[in-house]
Amino acid sequence: MKSDGTTPPRHDIYGLIDINCHILPGMADGPQDMKESIEMLKLAYAEGIRTIVATPLYNGDKTDIRSDKLDKFVKELNKKACEIDENLKIYLGCEVAYSDASHEKIVMGKLESMADSKYVMLRFDYHTDFDTIAEAIRDINMDSYIPIVADIEFYNCLDGDIEKVEELIQLGAYVQIKASSVTGEMGHDIRSFVKKLLKNQLVHFVATGAANTDDKAPLIKECAEYIERKYGYEYMNELLFINPKAVIENDDIDL
Repeated sequence: MKSDGTTPPRHDIYGLIDINCHILPGMADGPQDMKESIEMLKLAYAEGIRTIVATPLYNGDKTDIRSDKLDKFVKELNKKACEIDENLKIYLGCEVAYSDASHEKIVMGKLESMADSKYVMLRFDYHTDFDTIAEAIRDINMDSYIPIVADIEFYNCLDGDIEKVEELIQLGAYVQIKASSVTGEMGHDIRSFVKKLLKNQLVHFVATGAANTDDKAPLIKECAEYIERKYGYEYMNELLFINPKAVIENDDIDL
């Protein structure tokens, strides 16, 4: 069984697991080079993050997501991480823009799951209709994978309706939201929606979705503190440690 090397977060907020971070260099959605990746790593560490699942985006274009290339980046980052703290660890995942073609690649093992587990992170075009998302979740489940829907707060078809999110969860989806949505950087409407989701415990993961050291930096401490203050330590710990740890260890998540 894999160990992420962290300890559960305490009230001073450390030991967090970021399950969606575009930290690998030279990808379409990440930093320009390894130097910036390392700076992102330092920022993440300062924010209390001790484990990262690197999630380069696969959107079906010419993005180079060869496993050997990605493994090399992760290995190099882990060397740098160890210089910062021996408990700082990076795993490889992938954020998959869903389509029939990408579904087939997942099943064929041509796209990375999350830390080599049964969990896969899916994203959809924000204008995708609800029935298409629901069908994709059913199809992925039928192929013995567990879908994590990335950044669910942005999908137009949900329109702030938590009952629709509940339906997706009942179909087998797990829900991830962005830390910046919780703290208000994504606007009032988005924040209002995620607050409803959090109040009703319809969120399973909070992640940074970070891609650089500037406007998309790996910032999460303020979000973790807010969730602990408003919704309690136990729920914050589930979202930022227990559930992500279960993914890394390929365990089931208790709901």
